Amino acid sequence: MKSIYICIPMPVSIELHQRNKAYLLQCAFEKEGYMVINPFELRDQLEKSFHHVAAREPMPEEYKREHMNNVEFCREIFLCKGWADDADCMNEVDQAIRHGLTFRFEK
Repeated sequence: MKSIYICIPMPVSIELHQRNKAYLLQCAFEKEGYMVINPFELRDQLEKSFHHVAAREPMPEEYKREHMNNVEFCREIFLCKGWADDADCMNEVDQAIRHGLTFRFEK
C-alpha cells in the first residue's frame, strides 16, 4: 500500500491554519489511494492516550519519538512550505533520508 507522511511546520501561532491544511492534504492523498500519516492526528492520539493512561501531557521527546517512528513506516514524505525553517521538520527529513523515502514538495 502507498503510504505518505505529511511534514508540516506546527507553530502554535498558526496551528489552526496548518491543521486545516494538513487535513485537506490528507483527504487529497487518500483519494489517490494513500494511507496518510497526519502529524496533527498523531499528536492528538498521543495526547489522548497519555491523558487516559498517565494523566499527563506527553513530553517533547515523546512527541518527537512518535513522529520519527511513523516517518519510518512510510514510503514517501510530503514537505509543506516552511519545512526547511522548522527544526522538527528537519529531523523528519533526516529520518526520511536515512530510510530511503521518496520526497514530494508543496509547490
